[in-house]
Amino acid sequence: MRTALGSVRTIGERGGPLGFHWIKGDELYQIYVAAEARGRGVAQALMRDAEACFLASGISRPWLACAIGNERAARFYRKAGWTMTGVECVPADTAEGPFPLDVWRFERVLGADVAGKGVRESPSV
Repeated sequence: MRTALGSVRTIGERGGPLGFHWIKGDELYQIYVAAEARGRGVAQALMRDAEACFLASGISRPWLACAIGNERAARFYRKAGWTMTGVECVPADTAEGPFPLDVWRFERVLGADVAGKGVRESPSV
């Protein structure tokens, strides 16, 4: 993750982040919220910021991979306006190299409804 710090944005205080998102190209590669911050709007704020970052980079149709069977995450993505487009095999990063992993693929078409909703302070959301 150290090599990707330019693509990672956090939310919370310095030294005590509540969560982060990590963008790789047109993929929302990771989104994470600490257990103690769940249910407080942190995930929604991170998602809005990630979407605004995509638009600022000229990406209007980002995607993300969701572990098959992770219904909690899938509900969150649907509520945030993302659509499951099917099952896809992606190369999951491991210490031994890429591992083929079947995941649910979600996509979102972004437009004016998202523009300007990202957090303006950087590097924290």
